[in-house]
Amino acid sequence: MKGRKSVSRRDFFGKAFGAASAGCAAAKAFASSLGPGKGPNIVFIHTDQQYGGALSAHGDEFLSTPNLDRLVSEGVDFRRSYSANPVCCPSRACWYTGRPSTENGVIMNDRWPLLRDIPDLGQWFRANGYRSVYVGKWHVTGRNVRESFDVLTEGHGIGEHGDAAIARAAEGFLRNAGGDKPFFLNIGFLQPHDICYWLFRNTLPLEECPYGVADEELPPLYDNWAYDPREPEFFRQHWRDSGAALHMAQWKPWQWRYYRWAYARHVEMVDAHIGRVIDALDDSPFADNTLLVFSSDHGDGMGRHRMFSKMFFYEEAAHVPFIVRFPERIERGLQDDEHLVSGLDLAPTLCDFAGIDAPPKARGRSLRPILEGRETPWREYLVSEAHRRGRMVRTPDYKWITYEGSPTEQLFDMRADAGEQVNLAAEGGREDVIADHRRMLEEWDRLLEHPELTPAG
Repeated sequence: MKGRKSVSRRDFFGKAFGAASAGCAAAKAFASSLGPGKGPNIVFIHTDQQYGGALSAHGDEFLSTPNLDRLVSEGVDFRRSYSANPVCCPSRACWYTGRPSTENGVIMNDRWPLLRDIPDLGQWFRANGYRSVYVGKWHVTGRNVRESFDVLTEGHGIGEHGDAAIARAAEGFLRNAGGDKPFFLNIGFLQPHDICYWLFRNTLPLEECPYGVADEELPPLYDNWAYDPREPEFFRQHWRDSGAALHMAQWKPWQWRYYRWAYARHVEMVDAHIGRVIDALDDSPFADNTLLVFSSDHGDGMGRHRMFSKMFFYEEAAHVPFIVRFPERIERGLQDDEHLVSGLDLAPTLCDFAGIDAPPKARGRSLRPILEGRETPWREYLVSEAHRRGRMVRTPDYKWITYEGSPTEQLFDMRADAGEQVNLAAEGGREDVIADHRRMLEEWDRLLEHPELTPAG
């Protein structure tokens, strides 16, 4: 956080991700020694496929997000926040278990189910005296949301149509909730994931914008539209050289500009719905005793590196927003540029504020000490996964990317090359830096359990 000092890795060696819970009851028991919930209400709002920089408060002048900007001004905005696995189901499973994909079983979308003996946060909070409530998109393979939450309405398909219903249901709950239990309300919006359906409609050969958008309305290409082609073989095989990417490689610059323009419109749609939820909360009797967290499961390529969608480690897909608001309990309008934050930190953070133990073997860290301005040792690296083979190690200065079986690695100097346009691993001369990051990955991997995982069906 600006003006605050973090402890170096030398002072906190081996604890890049400390286990957030020790001595908890067995996972199936979902029990805690702390008894019925006495903590604050908790609201977790999340979007689908929103890059961490896709807020006007983060400097994007080609979109307008007044409601998310309001959260930024009223809370703490973590600018170094990363998805634990930048694709839908795996990222959400990491959120709701505090366990990385290697351990929770959800390593890719749809066919890889969450292991049955791992509790999710809905079950965990319910067992600890909370009313667990869900509205919107769940998308955690192998776990029926109704097993874990009271469901107001589920969210599927097109966000342009579904997000309004999700917002209305959340509004209704906040304006009418009662009872003697605190609530844990989860609101899963679908947008800006609709950009995927936009792509389906717009990957045919086009000679001009089909909806008559004037050229002067289209934003410019990103500075890192060009990219370093020295990429891992696995990435090139599964992304650059397959599917829609082959067609999009032939796109003219205006088509990439149009893609950026369309993505911004989807972000603006969901921002409006988020505003309705915030207004309902602020007008409710719960406003002063509710912790609110906002994030997204992963980002989107947005045309940077001539990429789209997710499932890779460039910033556009891996970096996500993470904003926390708690009136009168944490400072307002703070921007944290120092602490590396993982999606795995959500579970221990929420549990810490609720006054309950985190689920067993949660691998993240509670952000509460940072949010309350207390000096605390912190990690100097984090690890994200993608597919079964991909790993990213992010440190304050560098990002190292490796795929099992691919001899080509990537190393980016994130201070000198924030756009990730020069692969230093291919340049040579940084072997010591790569060795340090490889050692960090091995250290992290030794902390984890490695169950045998098999796809369903």
